[in-house]
Amino acid sequence: MKREWTNVYSGDLPLRSWWVDSGSDCENISIVLPEVFGINHWIRSFSEKLASKKVPVLALPLYGRTAPKLELGYSEKELKLGRHHKNLTTFKNIIKDVSAAINWVQEKYPKKKISIIGFCFGGHAALIAASLKGIESTFCFYGAGVTVPRTDTNFAPIDLLEKVSGKLNFICGSSDDLIPIEDRLLIEKRFKKVDPLKERFIYVEVKGADHGFMCDQRESFNKDAYLIGWNLLMKEFY
Repeated sequence: MKREWTNVYSGDLPLRSWWVDSGSDCENISIVLPEVFGINHWIRSFSEKLASKKVPVLALPLYGRTAPKLELGYSEKELKLGRHHKNLTTFKNIIKDVSAAINWVQEKYPKKKISIIGFCFGGHAALIAASLKGIESTFCFYGAGVTVPRTDTNFAPIDLLEKVSGKLNFICGSSDDLIPIEDRLLIEKRFKKVDPLKERFIYVEVKGADHGFMCDQRESFNKDAYLIGWNLLMKEFY
């Protein structure tokens, strides 16, 4: 298994990304969009765990313009810094950067099916990226703020649902204060409106799980919820 930092160019901007090539014949490849904490140790370890299941992974930074090498821990001070950079992102640049990542992985593996996997703010960005062409499936893990119009647009990420051509999974916990019940109900309602039979748009709410339940380096880690999320990924890939 090959692991390395590599530059993905979004126009002239180098995006310092973490590439893990499984060197396998798996038909899938994934682009991972990180939490507000950047491509830190956990994002790299998650990418390597997924690659150990024969799925190559490119972890793409979301703060390439303001903090290209951001790697944070989970203290309140670091969370505040991550949110500062999150607030500087734009819809336009998320689309531009993920499009560059799609082109990058397609050049390496033109026949593989592409999945987007996002956590926290990466889940928010993943829902935006799901509207791009060439995406087989998207997994938005506890992406907050998707029902609220962004400050740089006049629409919310969830308003892009009709542009999504692949599968879309939204996974969150019932105890997540960042995704309150009114948001969760609206997401589920909008999913059902676009896909009444639940064939492509899947909403999964894990009872008792809090924000960040997939990350074993956070206090909110929930092993049972993690296994639900992990098994959803494995079901997609195998």
